[in-house]
Amino acid sequence: MKNIITIMKKEALDTLRDRRTLIIMVLVPVLIFPVLFIGITRLQMSVMEREEVRHVRIGWVNNDKDTRLADFINQQEKMELIPIADAGMLEALIRQDSISYGLVVPEGFGEALNQMRAIELELYFSGARIQGKTRIDRVLSSFEQELVKKRLAEKELPEMFIKPFQTTSINIASQQEMIGKLAGGFLPYLFIIFCFTGAMYPAIDLFTGEKERRTLETLLTTPVSRIQILIGKLSVVTLTGIISAVLAILGLFVGFRLTAGLPDVIMPVVLGILSVQFVLLLLLMLVPLTIFFAGIMVPLTIYAKSYKEAQSILTPMTFMVIIPAAIAMVPGIEYNAITAIIPIINITLATKEIIAGTLNFSLYFLTVFTLIGLALISVLFCSRWFGKESNILR
Repeated sequence: MKNIITIMKKEALDTLRDRRTLIIMVLVPVLIFPVLFIGITRLQMSVMEREEVRHVRIGWVNNDKDTRLADFINQQEKMELIPIADAGMLEALIRQDSISYGLVVPEGFGEALNQMRAIELELYFSGARIQGKTRIDRVLSSFEQELVKKRLAEKELPEMFIKPFQTTSINIASQQEMIGKLAGGFLPYLFIIFCFTGAMYPAIDLFTGEKERRTLETLLTTPVSRIQILIGKLSVVTLTGIISAVLAILGLFVGFRLTAGLPDVIMPVVLGILSVQFVLLLLLMLVPLTIFFAGIMVPLTIYAKSYKEAQSILTPMTFMVIIPAAIAMVPGIEYNAITAIIPIINITLATKEIIAGTLNFSLYFLTVFTLIGLALISVLFCSRWFGKESNILR
């Protein structure tokens, strides 16, 4: 055990000297969530505020003498009607950003309103733009409501005349369940990625890097068994992956704390999710998964002749992480006895259930035991591969 600890200390020092590893393991996980949340929130709020105060020019093609709708729109702030002779010009003007919307009032519009008949307006807009047709829809809806109120008043009818009944919606899912089902698949995806990338660079440096520096042969001549050397190196690789995931959780917590503009109902739920229990349940799955990753990476880094070759071999392996995690986010994929034993998919689905507060512990322990079994298999394979002289000295 003393020899293993000595190897771990030596490899940990080597790892901490590598800038690339420190950036991937520490800076990226800690900073990505605060920067992501704060940046996106501020950008979204800025865009929304800018769009709300933006002066809106509406192309107005009027085929009727009635001016009620035109008068109503002219009363709105930051809205201007631009008379257009031909409706065929609206599309080109919108594409040129000369106008934001186009409205075509048909002939007989005023008469239809007076006789309480429905009539159709044509609204031109570009759905590819940020504002869509939100602002003009609000204005047209307000005009419609005003007309309805006047009609009801003329007929001396209550508003309930056009609303014979009301529906009271009762959502049996809590805020925590809704957040878990909607966003729960995204968070484990990021944690798994950080586990993988946090372990990848130390694995390359501690095996392929040592081969390039020609210090691996020297290490093998020391009075330490080969399996102890392997365990020491694997421990450091696994530890860096776990630290990267933990720092990602910390970054997530800081990101939520610093993000302004989140709804008051969501914030307590989110902060409640990021509890000690959540972290422990997540780590209980991520630790064997990271060992499994390390057990796959190490034989490949031993096989590689250079740092560059090792990177070219391991980088495509990220798809091994991305694809199962993406599959688990597909609606309809449920956490059951089958998905509980499929690597990465099981972690993503289990984390969704943990966040939602609906975790089935029998399925959870099935997931944990499956991951532990895979980790043991990968370590055994790794020890056999490391035991062959031809692989190390390739």
